Amino acid sequence: MADAARFESDAELLRLAQGLRDALGAPAPVAQSRKVLAGARGKARLWYYPPRGGARLQTPLVLFPYLGISRPYIFDLRPGESFAEFLGEAGVPFYLVDWGVFGPEDRDLGVDTIVADMIPSLLGQALRHARAREATVFGYCMGVPLTAAALAHRPHLPAKNFLAMVGPIDFSVGEFPRMTDEDRFDVDAIVETFDLMPAEFIRAGFKLLNPLGDVQQAKALLENAANRQWLEGYRAMNRWANEWVPLPKQFFRHWVRHFYQRNELMRGEFRVMGEPVDLGRIRVPVLCVGASKDEIVPPASARALVEAVSSADREFVELEGGHISVIAGRRAKTAVWPRVLAWLEAHD
Repeated sequence: MADAARFESDAELLRLAQGLRDALGAPAPVAQSRKVLAGARGKARLWYYPPRGGARLQTPLVLFPYLGISRPYIFDLRPGESFAEFLGEAGVPFYLVDWGVFGPEDRDLGVDTIVADMIPSLLGQALRHARAREATVFGYCMGVPLTAAALAHRPHLPAKNFLAMVGPIDFSVGEFPRMTDEDRFDVDAIVETFDLMPAEFIRAGFKLLNPLGDVQQAKALLENAANRQWLEGYRAMNRWANEWVPLPKQFFRHWVRHFYQRNELMRGEFRVMGEPVDLGRIRVPVLCVGASKDEIVPPASARALVEAVSSADREFVELEGGHISVIAGRRAKTAVWPRVLAWLEAHD
């Protein structure tokens, strides 16, 4: 019996060792769905994911995610856990903006250029490619206040609907506003130290929200290292979570000062190209999604959008999960994606 028990323990140890080798080995394959380049603006690329069997919805969905920070393949993580794949199987014509990887040459790229030039241009290119008159504009995370500002700045933009997911609108809520308080966070001094905000600096800010995150992740890896299916998902997510992208210094300055420090968008004091931006000018149908366990964008910050717009058709939904798990992973596939699809179908 003793020998049998020792053999069983040795076998478990070998499986653990193999699992760790797999997890820490070559980068996992990601972003495997078929896509077509449909447009560009500066370093940004507009990718189209052709629906399988042709489009079933007439209204294209154009997603504007965060820029910098991390790569957008979180929306096409891996087969079976890909939002892009899910939309393609449902017949949704889907466009995804990849803002690109910024370098020192992008130091002067600011919020005005993103809101007044790049978002309208990329939206127009998507519509020309789709041969459609209007689109559902989809903002995710940082993309929510940016697209909301664009729609409010130019209400005539060809947007039929507005889908906002885990995006901050009321910047007085949460830990980031406290971390970047104007009295203790001199954004001018910080940005003048760099040609662009380094990925390591951005990463450190997010790590402060959950200092024990790395420890918890290591514990989960050890507990599941012998689980092949779990490891495949872990490797893909771990690759994405460790590919950080820098931010242009001018954009970072504007983002911190006008949004986090002064909450100008919520207060009605934000300006684009010198013109005031009033979220009340948004009148298209709005679906706003918050995540119950979101440490980056608390639900109250996201919910503020439906309180600020003038849309008759507006809805806030708080779903179970965190900032990333509402768009990627098993829970998103069963609880979030079908909810989003049903709304898109109802507003086609």
